Amino acid sequence: MHKRMADKSIQPSDEDMISTIGQPIAGACTALRQFLVDTYHIAPIFNSGGQKYGWNLQHRIGGRPLCEMYPEHGSFTALVILGKADLEQALARLDSFGPTVRQALVESPRYHDGCWMYIRVADSLTCQQDVQDIEQLILIKKRPPRRKAVV
Repeated sequence: MHKRMADKSIQPSDEDMISTIGQPIAGACTALRQFLVDTYHIAPIFNSGGQKYGWNLQHRIGGRPLCEMYPEHGSFTALVILGKADLEQALARLDSFGPTVRQALVESPRYHDGCWMYIRVADSLTCQQDVQDIEQLILIKKRPPRRKAVV
């Protein structure tokens, strides 16, 4: 386990999270958050997962998890849960993903209904690619809502 923000008596601010994660990985984390807000029009919910998991940002649509982000010292972990059909679709595109997400797709435990992928973004050289790949997984999981045409 990587050192997470576990003091549940104090909810961290955005600045606390950015400082804890550190640049350039914090920039990648911010980009993923912005993608979720812009694409799905949702605001994250802060949640304290206790000493084991620490604070996280939950992005949910209709009460269902889309992506959770756990800030850590020098990195962050994104949790993306794919259903069985979504997992098959992602595996069909395995070669299109970078090494971090490809490893998560191959090594994450399988359940009867899909898998829970904890994807740690920790390498400053691959963090942008990792976030783009996570975005692709999220797009597989849930299509963005259609925007109404302006007449």
